[in-house]
Amino acid sequence: MFIRSNKLREFGIVSGGVVIAVGIWSLFTYTGFVSPIFLPSPTRVLESLITLIANGKFFAALFASLGRVVGATLLAAFVGIPIGIGIGFSSFFERLTRVVVEPMRYVPITALLPLMILWFGIGETMKVLFLFLGIIFYLIPLVANAVHNIKREHRLVAEDLGLSQWETIRKVILPAALPQIWDSIIIVNGIGWTYVVLAEIINAKSGLGYLISISGRLQRSADVFAGLILITLVALVFERLLRGIKKKYFFW
Repeated sequence: MFIRSNKLREFGIVSGGVVIAVGIWSLFTYTGFVSPIFLPSPTRVLESLITLIANGKFFAALFASLGRVVGATLLAAFVGIPIGIGIGFSSFFERLTRVVVEPMRYVPITALLPLMILWFGIGETMKVLFLFLGIIFYLIPLVANAVHNIKREHRLVAEDLGLSQWETIRKVILPAALPQIWDSIIIVNGIGWTYVVLAEIINAKSGLGYLISISGRLQRSADVFAGLILITLVALVFERLLRGIKKKYFFW
């Protein structure tokens, strides 16, 4: 009963925040205080949302963006998790990679876009690799931190059992760190959704970011807001899905 009461209270607070935000938004738009070119009314945005869903453009754009974000996240996990585990497990490997990993966390991802176009052209490969670079240097330190947080007793037990370093990683480190590593994947997947608009500005013919970009060029601000809302909702749904997987399979 106590847990249910807390959930109802949290839902009430969130709902109240939404109502207040929509109320302020309505006040600025319906009174004509702000031009609809700059800030469309909630009704106009809702109409754009319904239109995008009804004509099928949303679903086509969703699948295109979803493929890019998921592809980049999987690639980042494939490359970044082993590197992060290595950094967290070995001080030598940490020192070896620090000169690359740490500075790259502070490089603005937008600054890499011209280089990505130069190296990989303007096709799908560039878009996925751009997202990959945008998230992998966040994933690596998160995974390394997950390994650092493993209790020292686990490593001592592995040493007492005479396990090799590879066996220690496979049988002790990785299972113990998996829940936090999965949290790291959830975090960088969210970051990927924030970068997808940038990835789809260049030579894209589909995607949620493409819809927003085209709408902005045509000064259809309601469609821009609708696209932003859709990206946010999709990212939240995907996060819930990943958290559900964690709750079922990585609950320790």
